[in-house]
Amino acid sequence: MSIVELLVGVAIGLFILAGASALFVGNVTNSRRLLLESRINQDLRATMDLITRDLRRGAYWGNSLAGTLATGSTSVTQPNPYAAVIASASTTSGQILYSYSRDTAEDNALDSTEVFGFRLTNGAIQMCFGGSSSTTCTNWQTLTNTDIVTITAFAITPTETSIDIRAACAKPCTDTLLAPSCPRVQVRSYNIALTGTSTTDSAVTRTLRSQVRVRNEAMAGSCPA
Repeated sequence: MSIVELLVGVAIGLFILAGASALFVGNVTNSRRLLLESRINQDLRATMDLITRDLRRGAYWGNSLAGTLATGSTSVTQPNPYAAVIASASTTSGQILYSYSRDTAEDNALDSTEVFGFRLTNGAIQMCFGGSSSTTCTNWQTLTNTDIVTITAFAITPTETSIDIRAACAKPCTDTLLAPSCPRVQVRSYNIALTGTSTTDSAVTRTLRSQVRVRNEAMAGSCPA
């Protein structure tokens, strides 16, 4: 074998080795990216599932019949102490607070252990497990793993539809110009978008979207006595 043939063989071998190395590096990179995407998807889906499931319980009241029915001409309906749902539309510091009854025997009062919510802070989604009022949370706990994913956006877009139910009143009901008082049902739903980026590779970003309807609609107004 001449020196020229030897050099040609070495060159061909190096070319094949370079191709094989590039293929191996590409496979390793794709596998690593797929693993990061799987971890982000798992974290985001678990968080979104918790948000949607818990938010659906918002405004639950064990004595809800008292908010729609009053017996006697001098009786009045009771307001739902858990009716408020407060959402912030900011994508970088989004927050939603709500409450629902956890009483074994309904006491018709909002307790500190009945305030819940979610917010985006320091690149993580946190959940509220108690507060001093329906607008204030004092106990936040982190849900997402900041070693895996950084939450970059948490957008909450509320949609409210008012349904007139005055036809159910025993007596005719007429709204006044300045103070509508006939009964209405406020159907509330929230579009939620959650975006996360891998903490080790900023090119890996995923966004999840979900729509949540609060099943316990808010009541407004009342029928004539």
